[in-house]
Amino acid sequence: MDMKPSLPRVAAALAVPLLLLAGCSSGSSGSSGGSSSDSAAQKSASGSRQLGETASGAAGAPASVPQAADVASQTGAAPVVEQASIISTGSVSLTAPDVAQARIAVEHVADTYAGQVTDQETATADDKKMGFARLVLRVPSRSFDDAMGDLEKAATLVDSKTTSTDVSTQVIDVDERVKSARASIDRITTLLSRAEKIGDIMAIESQLSAREADLNSLLRQQAHLADQTSLSTISVSIDRPAAVHHTRTVPGRTGFMAGLEGGWDALRAFATGVGTVVGALLPWTPVIAVIGVPVWLLVRRARRTRPPAASPDAV
Repeated sequence: MDMKPSLPRVAAALAVPLLLLAGCSSGSSGSSGGSSSDSAAQKSASGSRQLGETASGAAGAPASVPQAADVASQTGAAPVVEQASIISTGSVSLTAPDVAQARIAVEHVADTYAGQVTDQETATADDKKMGFARLVLRVPSRSFDDAMGDLEKAATLVDSKTTSTDVSTQVIDVDERVKSARASIDRITTLLSRAEKIGDIMAIESQLSAREADLNSLLRQQAHLADQTSLSTISVSIDRPAAVHHTRTVPGRTGFMAGLEGGWDALRAFATGVGTVVGALLPWTPVIAVIGVPVWLLVRRARRTRPPAASPDAV
């Protein structure tokens, strides 16, 4: 029996270890390649972060400060909602037989809601009583609707109007401009404290004066908006109702009673006319007595002393 192995068997036996060795080599080389690529990626990312931090530091914004949205999401706080700024105005027209009493009721409404009467105008009628009144009220905006309701009940309502204007955007804009103007003044003041040359000082002071003038104008606008939005204006007018005239006789009425009433009315009208004339002439009576009587006496005496005229027959 031949114990020598054949050439094909020996080749097959040697091929298996060679294949295993090649696989391990490729796996280790691949692993080392992957590790080197990961390391390069980490270094690149680290470099990018360092460059970003450097850029943010150069821009003046610290990279460690979280954004407002991140803080809100972490703390769970709801975003702040600005309250609407509304300017409300109203007008109420009333009628009342007693205007003075109705005016007191309107003033009581203003006192009830911690308001005040800023303007007032009154007029007296022919009967010496108050015939008209106009008042301007300023009441807190939160009580505007309630105050309007009470004013409409102060007397007989003729007309009522209300107007509301939303100025929230204008209020926010003025507030932001005030903040920017103050920050600009602070920066210019800092530059002024560091300036050494006369030309620089004069230029900076000119800019500072302009910024302060703008800030004063903005502050006046801010105060006006605050006043208009915190207090509402209501104009109230009170008038006496128009008189209703009734005729005493029915149109087309005839008969004795109708004639008697007509004659009586005519007599009364004639007596009223005569009385008016007599009343007008009565103040002249002393004047007529003082001047007219002496004149009449002189005329009468002159007539008595005049010689009689010669008749034509005597000639």
